[in-house]
Amino acid sequence: MEERLIYGRENNASHIFVFGHFPWFLKHEEEADDEITSYSGAPTGWGPPGSSFADSYFTIPLEQRRVAMALFKKYDVTACFSGHFHQNVVTATSWGMPMIVTGPLSMNLYSDISEELSNGETNGIGFRVVDVGERPGEFTHKWHLLDDEEELYTVSGLNFA
Repeated sequence: MEERLIYGRENNASHIFVFGHFPWFLKHEEEADDEITSYSGAPTGWGPPGSSFADSYFTIPLEQRRVAMALFKKYDVTACFSGHFHQNVVTATSWGMPMIVTGPLSMNLYSDISEELSNGETNGIGFRVVDVGERPGEFTHKWHLLDDEEELYTVSGLNFA
């Protein structure tokens, strides 16, 4: 990963985005592996009624996350995007790098943490559009529901250098 980050910096990339399946974190980059105590209810048919997933299951463990976060800060990563959580979460590191967790194109999960950290985005089946700005670090992202494709959320002019 560091090779790719170096490549971006050496070639004067105006934006470096990291896309991955698992969120690096849900609340903050230093959250302990046992800090997230909320649960996502399993959808009907996924185990016995009342089944749930610990929300801490969805993130990268702290030991590995610390290595990546140091690299992301060092190489001035513009933002990280992920899925896996099946809910929308928009948060940021202590130095301002956004961690944008995008909901699914399939089935949603629901937990208290997604309501707390959704930044007003509505959970539902949909997709996110990212528009890269001309200035370094500037971009917008919009969550769209598939059923009516209503624009729900926009962040613009982000520059966390």
